[in-house]
Amino acid sequence: MPTILEKMQKVCAENHLYPTANIEKIANAKTRMFGEAEWSRCPCDGNNPLRSCISELCKADIARDGICHCSCYTNKKPK
Repeated sequence: MPTILEKMQKVCAENHLYPTANIEKIANAKTRMFGEAEWSRCPCDGNNPLRSCISELCKADIARDGICHCSCYTNKKPK
């Protein structure tokens, strides 16, 4: 079974985005806060059911700011 970090990396690649250095920290927070069953929930906005990994809110953040709410997905290729 893939880890939460691996799931996040897969979602990132499937959406043609890039992970930031923050992705491991966020994956660890998701593990502590939500576990495998609800891994896609946003630890930075955990009470908002509309915000999760690559949700419409996350996509809007990336389109507007170039990075998601949790700062773990970006549309900018790393240097």
